[in-house]
Amino acid sequence: MRRVLAFFFFGALVVAHLSGQTKEDLQQQKQRAFDDIKLARELMEKTAEKRSSSAQRIRILQQGISSRDRLIKTLEQEVGLINTDIAETESQIRKLTSENEKNREEYARLIYYAYRNHTNYEKLMYILAGTTISQSYQRYKYLKYISEYRVKKAAEIEALIITLAQKKEELNGLKSDKLAVLEEKESEQGKLESQRSEQAGMVNELKRQESRLKKEIEEKERIARELETKIREIIEEEARKLNSSNIYAALTPEQELVGNDFKRNKGKLPWPVDRGIITTGFGDHEFPGLVGSSVKNNGIDIHSAAGTEVRAIFEGDVTKVFAILGANYTVLIRHGEFLSVYQNLVNVRVKTGDKVLTKEVIGEAFSDDKKDISMVHLEVWQERSILNPEEWLSK
Repeated sequence: MRRVLAFFFFGALVVAHLSGQTKEDLQQQKQRAFDDIKLARELMEKTAEKRSSSAQRIRILQQGISSRDRLIKTLEQEVGLINTDIAETESQIRKLTSENEKNREEYARLIYYAYRNHTNYEKLMYILAGTTISQSYQRYKYLKYISEYRVKKAAEIEALIITLAQKKEELNGLKSDKLAVLEEKESEQGKLESQRSEQAGMVNELKRQESRLKKEIEEKERIARELETKIREIIEEEARKLNSSNIYAALTPEQELVGNDFKRNKGKLPWPVDRGIITTGFGDHEFPGLVGSSVKNNGIDIHSAAGTEVRAIFEGDVTKVFAILGANYTVLIRHGEFLSVYQNLVNVRVKTGDKVLTKEVIGEAFSDDKKDISMVHLEVWQERSILNPEEWLSK
């Protein structure tokens, strides 16, 4: 019996430990999704063009939709985890109940035996009925064992009753948790459908502004081309100074160390803003409201509140600070063989040649006079190759 109880308690501890880890991960995912949803809603409310559609507002709304969709998936995972816990707890209750019934049957037999030999006279006669002294001694030891075993069995039954009560209480709690999560999921599903309906209406309205959208696309493409050209010119200029096709061939030991640290921290680098949402990811994207359009993004666009400070995502050297018409200032920071690029900055606080630390403020994200929100464009390069910044930032 002791082995059975030990098995159950050990199993329960293992399950609790594993499920606790998973539940903690899910709670963190839920919190991140809630934070993104909240920020997207704040940015939508702060946009001056509340009654009109714009590609920017649609992107913010789309991010809110994606975050809510991610939240719903997390809630579904949480329900699945609770179902697993419920099944495990029900299985333990069944096994404990079965073991308890066996113990009770065995205890009943012990009580019956004790009843038949309940007087000292009957016990003495049982002992003296032995054919030899050795057999009489063995009968004495047996009666003593039966008495001690009966007490132990009663204690085990009492412990099982307490454990069963705890398990049943745990089961009721799990069922309540499941109901609460299902209700939360249903609520979020309704909000998701409402957002998608709002997005469809905004897209339809934006489709009627084709000429304006095309001009906006042309402007974005011009800025992107100019930024890429400028970065490549800076890289080639460094290569000429080093007289090497590999511009990082002459890195100092310190620079090599920084570059290696940057590489090791892939997926763990801090965001360039304290609070922000990615409204346009890396790669080719269809422009909102313009079917068949394709706009290439060499980095990611992060929207946040007006006046948001922009921070270096890793320590390094400021390679260049320059301006692009229509996109404010750009800061390039070198991290060994890597470059991080921050575009659309104002109130820049660094200059070429400065050394910066991780999370050091380098400027502010520009805020349009018509909108109470800001946007910063981030790129990551490795020598002449353009990388996806999302893969480098912490999740």
